[in-house]
Amino acid sequence: MDSRIQKTKKSIFDAFVELRSQKELERITVKELTDTAKISKQTFYLHYRDIYDLADKVENELIEEMCQILPDVDDILDNIGYVAITLFKRATAQDTIFKTIFSGSRMSSLPHGIVRELKKAVYSQHPELRADLHTNIYLSYLVHGAYNAYQEYKTIDQDNVIKILGDIANCMSEGYNYKFKR
Repeated sequence: MDSRIQKTKKSIFDAFVELRSQKELERITVKELTDTAKISKQTFYLHYRDIYDLADKVENELIEEMCQILPDVDDILDNIGYVAITLFKRATAQDTIFKTIFSGSRMSSLPHGIVRELKKAVYSQHPELRADLHTNIYLSYLVHGAYNAYQEYKTIDQDNVIKILGDIANCMSEGYNYKFKR
């Protein structure tokens, strides 16, 4: 990517994070963002349709970056506890930015995005499971359940909460008998 484009996108990203730390997405205007980023509106519109397009792209990039570990797992369904712990540790390592970007009306974007990436990785390993309702529900339930439990208990003992969530994921994995198991 051209260094000018990289610099512009970084400027937009930094301005977006700064503004999101101060207010809800719905209250941020393109003018306010471009003023903060010190770019023209025209430059913004070369890259994004609107603030929501920017939010979607930023969220997706963060989620995809966080989930880069997934293709390295030999069989995600056999190592779901490890996957869960790894994803939570990656998210907590970027805690401030995740709290900022995935807040307010955008809070559910994180688990939805993780489910999407997890399914993409599982289906690349097991394309025959793409239409399997059992597998789809299992993966959605696992991510959304773990995410909500984490949100409720993360202030108690974050490392222990993550370990417990990994243990629960492993227990669920033992009970999950996908029909194509080797």
